[in-house]
Amino acid sequence: PPVEACGRVYVARRDAHTVYCLDAGSGKVLWEFTAGGRVDSPPTFHRGLLLFGCADGWVYCLRARDGKLAWRFRAAPMERKVVAFGQVESAWPVHGSVLVLNGVAYFAAGRSTYLDGGIYLYGLDPWTGKVLYRAHVEGPWPDVQKDVGRPFDMEGARSDILVTDSERRHLYMFQLVFDLKLRPVEAPRITPLGARRTGLHLVATGGFLQREWWDRTYWMYARLWPGYYFAYNAPKAGQILVFDREHTYGLHVFTKRKGLSPYFVPGTGYELFCDRNDNEPYLKPKVVGWEKGPGYSRREPPVWSVKVPIRARAMALAGDKLFICGPPDEVPPQDPLLHIEGRNGALLWVVSAKDGSKLAEYRLDAPPVFDGMIAARGGLYISTLDGRIICLRGATR
Repeated sequence: PPVEACGRVYVARRDAHTVYCLDAGSGKVLWEFTAGGRVDSPPTFHRGLLLFGCADGWVYCLRARDGKLAWRFRAAPMERKVVAFGQVESAWPVHGSVLVLNGVAYFAAGRSTYLDGGIYLYGLDPWTGKVLYRAHVEGPWPDVQKDVGRPFDMEGARSDILVTDSERRHLYMFQLVFDLKLRPVEAPRITPLGARRTGLHLVATGGFLQREWWDRTYWMYARLWPGYYFAYNAPKAGQILVFDREHTYGLHVFTKRKGLSPYFVPGTGYELFCDRNDNEPYLKPKVVGWEKGPGYSRREPPVWSVKVPIRARAMALAGDKLFICGPPDEVPPQDPLLHIEGRNGALLWVVSAKDGSKLAEYRLDAPPVFDGMIAARGGLYISTLDGRIICLRGATR
């Protein structure tokens, strides 16, 4: 998705290693900056600075007004290159989006706590690049002759975009928790299969940059790391979510279970829902023969729930309106994958955040990239799969 600030729009062209600055009114390119590797997620705007991580193992800080380099910091422990997905990059890449919290820029370098010496985390002064906090997470390495482990539950983690909780007290990377000085914080286990108690925060069990929909991975806004339990009947869980202080809105794709896995039948519609943020998921009692049980469920019904014929891969909330965008949920007999593969445009719906009713519908030439839509200053900005940024605005009076 793009980022809007001070009348400008910033967006990363991932595989071209390039960050662009556009005029928010006209879309004109004002400047561009080429880094040393992929920039896989949106840059972060902070008080006139633009910060982003890069697959070359460095973090860059640009002056937002003209794209000039203010400083860069090597987050990788050394200059060592590998080939990944056809491009040369660091053995310790950094995700594009940097978390700036209480005047500190946080990020992680690496791929996994079990690869290449683990993951390196930093908290920098965003103005100078000076290291304020650092941490190194590796392993843990069990004695496989003694420790048989737990099913579906490992202590280590992959690298991901860092997020914080509603109280802005902790940082999260998958199931790992840190305080704001990057000291590890124990997240108590609450189930046999990996669930842990945490602060209220956004979770992506497959990672925030996973662009495909899998039946066993999902997003959840909850006071826990959900472990390896299903969430097809859970509140505040789905393939994509947005939330404000009181409510979470999302898209449930896999709403039924067949055998051992949740499933979905194309052409039958998706569940668009709204939940109160205090409607926490809970685990139903285990069913004999189902090791993971029925998964998370609801204590309370949703505020509202409607079926929509859109494979909504992008979602944005603006005041009392919810915007959803994606290919139509249709299966043409002559070309069943036409819409699933995004080869025939997309629909944009404007939905009432109060009750889920449709307010307007528009047709787009191409689907959005996953999570590729934002609303800002009266405009709706969409990154599309055909390489464009679209800005839509309401009619002025």
